Amino acid sequence: MIQDPATGKVWGTRCDRGTVEVTSGNPGKLKSQLKDFPSPDEALKWAIKQEWSRLKKGFVLVNPAAAAGEPCMHRYIGGGYTGALMIAGCNGKLATNQHQDEDTHGAATDMLLLIGEDTEIIHGWRSSKTDLAWSALPTDDRTGFLIRFDSGIYLWTSDGSPPQRISDASILSSPFLTRSNGHAAWYDGEQLTVMRLDDGRHIMQLVRSPAMVGGHSEQMMSTLSADATMLACCANPGEIEYIDVAQAKTVRRHQADFEMIVKMEWSADGRWLLALEQYGRWRLLCLDAATGESRPGWPEFTDMTRTDFALDCDSKRLAVMHRGHIALYDFADMREIRRFPVDHVVRTAHIAWTGDNAISVRTDYGCLSTYVI
Repeated sequence: MIQDPATGKVWGTRCDRGTVEVTSGNPGKLKSQLKDFPSPDEALKWAIKQEWSRLKKGFVLVNPAAAAGEPCMHRYIGGGYTGALMIAGCNGKLATNQHQDEDTHGAATDMLLLIGEDTEIIHGWRSSKTDLAWSALPTDDRTGFLIRFDSGIYLWTSDGSPPQRISDASILSSPFLTRSNGHAAWYDGEQLTVMRLDDGRHIMQLVRSPAMVGGHSEQMMSTLSADATMLACCANPGEIEYIDVAQAKTVRRHQADFEMIVKMEWSADGRWLLALEQYGRWRLLCLDAATGESRPGWPEFTDMTRTDFALDCDSKRLAVMHRGHIALYDFADMREIRRFPVDHVVRTAHIAWTGDNAISVRTDYGCLSTYVI
């Protein structure tokens, strides 16, 4: 059941083959009616459309009793600029972006929103200039978020204070942001930069130039190991280099038959490197960080267009968002644990682990949701 926070009224549906039971009204005085459709598919399609129309009007879903694979929270946020679907969470709060057109408040830009478990907006912040928010990560101490804007890397504390730039002012649109063990890393257009967050000191700055892929896309993607001693970097298609952060020195390079890499993530033990390929065979790869070889028994994740993935904090579970569903795997043996549909998505969505048993989703249709795992 979804609810209008302003009036307290609720609305919900239950589909039984080609019949939809609609329940609505005040919690103490509910009314039900049945609607028949030619097929179960048409019934479900109508129910989803009606729910979405109400979410856009301000209804929300808050269901603490949701079962595994079901949403415990829905809130309409609004569409993001293509690809800029920011999502991160800590301490029961979600950080996301809301794209706003040019109006009396300023230029077209992304607004940052901090949303509580009850779907209420706790804090909001809007840039005075055009600035898109591409990704976010919770800080290690869980007191705020690192935000990757077009204009640089920012720290946004969960007390609602305006975000503070931590990257140099000259940095524009880093293609990645990675964080672990009190350190963060990004690319400033010339150098890979690793910063120690507690004092703002640059631990490493190493010049790298991205290769062009297809004459239109720059290849530059990196990720810090769990202890922040190693930075895996892909600046050329088919090659990953492993950089010792303390020495600012490449310790090994691995070549393979992949094309452009658009996301990478280490396993918590440092043994495996996950890499999402764009172009080529569009695969989700799992590579041995010591040898560069593909992980034995790894599933054939191919045709992974409009895909996102996320490991939980101790790398026990891998979530893969693809074609409107999230598949959950036991990372030790890649046994599929659960698969469930994601509501209110057109083509793509970004996902993040936001609790021990919670995955939150920011969809291109404008919905912010959390699912029980």
